[in-house]
Amino acid sequence: MNPKSREEQLEHELFALREEVAELRAIHNIHKHTKEGLEAIELQLAGVIHSAMDAIITVDEAQEIVIFNAAAEKMFGCSAPEVIGTTIDRFIPLQFRENHHHHIEQFGHAMVTNRRMGDLGAISGLRTNGEEFPIEASISRVEVSGHKLFTVILRDISERKLAEEHITQLGSLLDESLNEIFLFDVETLKFVRVNRGAQENLGYSMEELSQMTPVSLKPEFTHETFGKLIQPLRAGTVPRIEFRTKHCRKDGTHYPVEVHLQLVAHKSTQVFVAIILDLSERLKAEAALQETQRTLSTLMKNLPGMVYRCTNDTGWPIEFISSGCHLLTGYSPEDFVKNRKVSYGRDVIAPEDRERIWKEVEAANAERRSFQLSYKIQTADGSTKWVWEQGAGVFSADGTLCALEGYIFDVTQVKTLEDRLRKTERLAELGTLASGMAHEIGTPMNVILGRAEFLMRKSSDENTKKGLETIVTQVERITKIMNQLLSFARKRPVERRPLDLATIILTTLDIMRERLNTHQIQVETDMDPDRPHVFADQDQLSQVLLNLVLNSCHAMPEGGTLRIAIGTSNNLMHLTLSDTGSGIKKEDLSRLFDPFFTTKPVGEGTGLGLTVVHGIIQEHDGLIRVESELGKGTAFHIFLPIYHSG
Repeated sequence: MNPKSREEQLEHELFALREEVAELRAIHNIHKHTKEGLEAIELQLAGVIHSAMDAIITVDEAQEIVIFNAAAEKMFGCSAPEVIGTTIDRFIPLQFRENHHHHIEQFGHAMVTNRRMGDLGAISGLRTNGEEFPIEASISRVEVSGHKLFTVILRDISERKLAEEHITQLGSLLDESLNEIFLFDVETLKFVRVNRGAQENLGYSMEELSQMTPVSLKPEFTHETFGKLIQPLRAGTVPRIEFRTKHCRKDGTHYPVEVHLQLVAHKSTQVFVAIILDLSERLKAEAALQETQRTLSTLMKNLPGMVYRCTNDTGWPIEFISSGCHLLTGYSPEDFVKNRKVSYGRDVIAPEDRERIWKEVEAANAERRSFQLSYKIQTADGSTKWVWEQGAGVFSADGTLCALEGYIFDVTQVKTLEDRLRKTERLAELGTLASGMAHEIGTPMNVILGRAEFLMRKSSDENTKKGLETIVTQVERITKIMNQLLSFARKRPVERRPLDLATIILTTLDIMRERLNTHQIQVETDMDPDRPHVFADQDQLSQVLLNLVLNSCHAMPEGGTLRIAIGTSNNLMHLTLSDTGSGIKKEDLSRLFDPFFTTKPVGEGTGLGLTVVHGIIQEHDGLIRVESELGKGTAFHIFLPIYHSG
């Protein structure tokens, strides 16, 4: 080898050595940077592991724990130093440990290096305090220096399970609800959920309903009108909308509904929720109730009295009273209930009856029985009526008396008829008595009268004559009374014929002219020239007028005015005879037509004149009323049937 070749070889080797040194230096630098990088990566990985929200646990082939992050400490309730080097069995419920070991062994031999979260199915964990809880896990496997390491990432799904159970319960409740419940999308309005009750009632499946909107069920709406209806919900100006419409079933039948509609927001999602009430039964019940109320209202309006409900105290404050109260009392229902203008107990019931009524009602309530009452009331116009009442207490379940309920009606006419019947019975008895008296007393009276007149003619002594004149006067008075009594007993048949009432009046005034002039009584007459005739007995009407004119003369001893008027009223002839005399006390008016009742001094009246008048008017199918005010005069109103020819 020549020197030049040797030198070239050395240079070549030196160059190779230099390249190796440079390569070694590069490798050294790479190893240095790699180590530093690995250390940085390890630090970053450790930070990630320990700051992760999920629990991260790494175990070796013996299933001993080598990594236990902070989330795992919080999840299981123990620290990492406590568990490093122990087996993972302590965190697995006893009943699952054998299956867990078997699973890890299979996973270690399999070619799969990881399984994602949820792939392991439902598993449970065991906290240090012994509490089991549901978890979701993922697992991965790596080999380091020929050793296998298994890392599991665990997530506590307790809250999720509770939420899922809650949602399941809510769904079950929706399905079990008797009302129809619909959830539909805010934009498309398509149904996203419909409960089972609605599906069954409508006849549609959920699959069919998911392609439908509320407008599909509501024939009264279009998309435009329904959009306008729900616009306030979209705008947030109202919290809910309620309205009535009807739903159409799949078979074409309809039923009335009440819709309660809301827009519900949850996180970033909004949905319309509609709760539907089927009104079919309610409307039937409402119609039945309205018909019942109408019937009850009609019955109460047509009852000849009033129905009431009141609280139980002496004032009897009214809670409810029917409209018949106006006809009965003269007061409106508002007077009793709304403005409390009138108290039934204090203002309507006659004062003399109030204490008796209270005691009778209290006694009935104490024995839990109904009560029946008859008493007088004072009406709004000051008149008096007789009423009959039946009622009962209303008691609560615990026995508390809540109210009184009952019915009150007018029995004034019944009372009047009863009084008339009693008077008729008395008059019948009086007639029988009069017949007997006429026979037993009439003959002796005639004998006494004859003897007295004979002695009066024979006697020349003035004192004796005056005594005999007194005997004759009193016997004549007794005879007059007997003749009036006999007019009741005999009751001759009424001989009616068409009469001009004015003619009888003028004849009577002619007969009474001297007495009227003596008492300085002025007579005024007002007689309708187109007056019809009456159908009556002339003698009896003359007797009526004579009695009434005589009464007026007695009432005006110092003079006055007697006014007689005739006209027509309600297809009856109306005769009014009024005077400006002394008048009659209010308490005496109700007894004015009673036999033997008189307001005249003793010896000046028999008390039979007005009784005769009353009887004659009744026999003529007429009516007689009297109005009087003490010191201002009296007016008699007589109503007689008009004669109609043919």
